Amino acid sequence: MLEGKVTITYALQWGSEQLRASGVETPQLDAEVLLAHCLHLDRTTIYLSRGRCLNQEERVSYLRSVERRKRREPVAYIMGGKEFHSLQFKLTPAVLIPRPETETLVEEIVREGRALAKRRHPVRMLEVGTGSGIIAVSIAHEIPTLSLIATDSSLEAVTVAKENSLLHKGESHILFVVAHYLHALTVKNYFFDLVVSNPPYLSTADWEKVAPEIAQYEPYSALVAGDDGVEFYRAVVPDAGRLLGSGGWLLLEVGSGQAEVVSAMIKDTGDFIQVLSVKDLAGIPRVVKAQKK
Repeated sequence: MLEGKVTITYALQWGSEQLRASGVETPQLDAEVLLAHCLHLDRTTIYLSRGRCLNQEERVSYLRSVERRKRREPVAYIMGGKEFHSLQFKLTPAVLIPRPETETLVEEIVREGRALAKRRHPVRMLEVGTGSGIIAVSIAHEIPTLSLIATDSSLEAVTVAKENSLLHKGESHILFVVAHYLHALTVKNYFFDLVVSNPPYLSTADWEKVAPEIAQYEPYSALVAGDDGVEFYRAVVPDAGRLLGSGGWLLLEVGSGQAEVVSAMIKDTGDFIQVLSVKDLAGIPRVVKAQKK
């Protein structure tokens, strides 16, 4: 327990020991991050202040945070947020925690969005399955002239996305809609320049292997897409072409080993002139993108 005079040094040692005994993979790092959060300091500062004692409120806050992490709750949910694309985002268990590989998708969207912006104004983008809104808000931050519609089947997720949009002043040109896949988008003669998504792409077999942090806390529906993991693509790809204007782009994040299958689905529609895959920093084909005829 954390009682009496507790220094930062002792708190870090105690926290890392508690987390290590609970099977947490990165006990020292997590103890540092959680203590820094409870003290409202950065990790560098806590090491420069190792002799400082925690007050009662800080001890209680840190104790509760460590207890939550011992139960394998993700650090991002304990802290209530996480950085993505150099922006800080609010998170709740209603939405996925951002993954580094999604940076590849954002970079490709920005690349094609900026190229389109040189020829069209405004550039119109649809995001399917926005979750916490990290993609829509990041793109709005990078290309302020975009007009965006972001959908999600979860009202709770859309609520979080709206809050993140307000946090980063993207609310003026992002319309958030509760919708399942493309079902609400039936407006005739309305075309997008970009249709993008980071959808669920785990198979049911993949789900059986995930870490407790994912299985116990992150939303199943935002991660698993049927027995084979490609249910989303199967449902959305055939209709994506009708929502894109000529020269527009479909950009999708895919799971490891899925790029070829998803590319074939896109080619089979006959709506696109080129289908490309882009590797993430680990060398895994992570984004499939296709240009409309």
